[in-house]
Amino acid sequence: MIGGRFGEFLSRLRGATGDRDRTRLAAILRLNRALASAEDRQALLVGLLDEAVVLFRAERGFVVERVVDSAPATRPYRVVAARNLDREDVRRPDEKVSSTVVRQSLEQDLAVFVEDASLGDDPVAAARSVADLRLRSVLCVPLRAGERAVGALYLDHRFHANAFDPDDLPWLEAFADQAAIALHLHELVDRLRQRSAAAERDNQRLAAAVAAQEQRMATLAAITRAELDHDYAEVVGESPALLRHLRLLDRVCAAGDFPVLLIAESGCGKELAARAIHRYGRRAHGPFVAINVAALRPELVESELFGHVRGAFTGADRDRPGLIREADGGVLFLDEVTEMPLDAQAKLLRFLEDRRVRPVGGDVAVEVELRIVAATNRDPLRAVRDGRFREDLYYRLAVVTVPLPALRDRLADLPPLVEHFLAEAAQGRGGTPRRASPALLAALARRRWPGNLRELRNVLLRLDALADGDVIGDELLEPEPADGLGAGVEVLDLATLERRAIARALERAAGNKAEAARLLGISRRSLYDRLQRDPEPGS
Repeated sequence: MIGGRFGEFLSRLRGATGDRDRTRLAAILRLNRALASAEDRQALLVGLLDEAVVLFRAERGFVVERVVDSAPATRPYRVVAARNLDREDVRRPDEKVSSTVVRQSLEQDLAVFVEDASLGDDPVAAARSVADLRLRSVLCVPLRAGERAVGALYLDHRFHANAFDPDDLPWLEAFADQAAIALHLHELVDRLRQRSAAAERDNQRLAAAVAAQEQRMATLAAITRAELDHDYAEVVGESPALLRHLRLLDRVCAAGDFPVLLIAESGCGKELAARAIHRYGRRAHGPFVAINVAALRPELVESELFGHVRGAFTGADRDRPGLIREADGGVLFLDEVTEMPLDAQAKLLRFLEDRRVRPVGGDVAVEVELRIVAATNRDPLRAVRDGRFREDLYYRLAVVTVPLPALRDRLADLPPLVEHFLAEAAQGRGGTPRRASPALLAALARRRWPGNLRELRNVLLRLDALADGDVIGDELLEPEPADGLGAGVEVLDLATLERRAIARALERAAGNKAEAARLLGISRRSLYDRLQRDPEPGS
């Protein structure tokens, strides 16, 4: 069904048989053909105005485009094409149209028709801008794209009253529809071209950054810990893959406050790297605030990050500053950032652009200075392609991308890591550290370690809890699941592991608590304390 002003125009057209109507219809058909093949918006608008000025007996014609984000003190429109009866451009066109006529047409989305402005018998004819321009006849219709007025088609005559008549209105509206299509289509084309160009620039920058980073990593293959700017005492290992990663962290720490994106599998120590960037960077004097985005319910992400004011939503019984403001002056670590809801992504992007944060439900923005370190265990570009992560936010966060090596890529670090985690286990049980046998180290090196350092730590804590002597053999190591982590692996907390270790020691000592304490490497008093907390350790 055809409705609106175009349907009204067609109904009038069916009864139109005069030469003037046929001439105007032919002009509209020419415009349609021009629109289908036009690549230059300006040339199309100029051709449209030249036709309109002649066909409607006007002195001048203007195409006006709405300016959506104009300041209150400025005009909400601009003239994008202006022609006179001699097919020449009108000079200083913005000064030649009546602001009253244009504003009324745009704001009310209606045609404005003044037959004789010299009579001054309606508010538009009496407007100061009409008088100042010495206009006699004015006809202005809105340009509509869907339900939205994107501009106006404006004709006037300074010397002839009644230059236009009511029968001209539907024809001019048909011309206006052609102009609106031209503006809207070229706006879409320009937007697509800009996005394509921006994406191409981003891809070129990313490719250059990756190439440069690969070249830097290749030249850093033979570095030692002594050559690093910082000791990174909390990071265990000496493998080339780890040292290349630490050298990249050196440069990130020294380079300023730009955002950093850490990319690594789960359990590779992303938060450890983020804390190193904080500790050795310019923001070391400020706080380190970490948040795992994936651990939050989607509806709480905005409130957690940006804060909220009291009464902003159900349960908001007090003002809350939010983690961004808590990290002011320091580093905010956003773990699993690709899991952030899209609406929160838009708000985070806005914060990165203006460094001002507005709490949920609030009307006052607060300026915050901090460094953003984000991390993900997914392919961020895949998340962008899937529509789960904003491309513009990705490029703002990934000023420098730091890949963290997986454990399988740094197996040379396995012995010191095993020693480190066994020392941690010994500290937890209050005894001396156990050692891993060569057979155990060889078995550990054959594993895939999908959980990386976190999985290795959990395995060693379990082995330490179940071991009898000072050396842990490979007989206690359970077979690796065929499908990796989660395929039949029992996840135990330390309390459960401790209870099982005590039960096994008592069983081997035939109930002798002193002997069981000796087997566990703890004092008799420590064993008694644990038994009092859990009188049935084997249950």
